[in-house]
Amino acid sequence: MTKRPRIIERPWGRYREYARNEPCTVWIVEMKPGEAGSLQSHQHFDELWIMLTDGGEVQVGEVVSHPQALEEIFIPRGTKHRLMNPGDQLLRMMEVAYGEVQDADKVRYEDRYGRA
Repeated sequence: MTKRPRIIERPWGRYREYARNEPCTVWIVEMKPGEAGSLQSHQHFDELWIMLTDGGEVQVGEVVSHPQALEEIFIPRGTKHRLMNPGDQLLRMMEVAYGEVQDADKVRYEDRYGRA
């Protein structure tokens, strides 16, 4: 799979194409202040995270970053990753999953809620 999004140039500007005629799942994640998701991976889909607010912390593989609103993070299938909200405001992120999303496909390595 190619890295997302695809940039389409036009005389008036450009647009970002996230999916065209392919299976994908899109949802918006809202994470409470001080919370964190599992360190996890899956084999059947890639992910593109589009941060909607500032203040999040993202781990992809061994790299930890602090993306700003509208920053995009591509996560290839099989890569360990997690979203964390160390701040004091609600964190919002849009996720586009490319491929077949299955709960049974998720492998959790670390989880503060006892799900690993």
